[in-house]
Amino acid sequence: MRDAMVGSQAHSGTYLKRALTQLHDKAAWRELDRLIVITDEQSHHGILQAWAPRAYAVNVAPYKHGISYGNGWTHVDGWSERIVDYIAAVEAQAAA
Repeated sequence: MRDAMVGSQAHSGTYLKRALTQLHDKAAWRELDRLIVITDEQSHHGILQAWAPRAYAVNVAPYKHGISYGNGWTHVDGWSERIVDYIAAVEAQAAA
């Protein structure tokens, strides 16, 4: 996986919106039911409007900790090994 990530693009900055746009442009990626992005949110041009019904942006390098919502995303500021547990709990509560 590491080699695939390293070879996937030029590395000199983060262009999260462009990366997400390229994924969205591929038909197989347009019908996701969940999208999870792990980022340091040091992007040059922001983030694309979420197109999946459940979209999470996990900021692993925050200057603050918490949860916020915007542009179709649930923003989780701060990393935890239990992030998947959190997402499962949120989705289970929404389905109840």
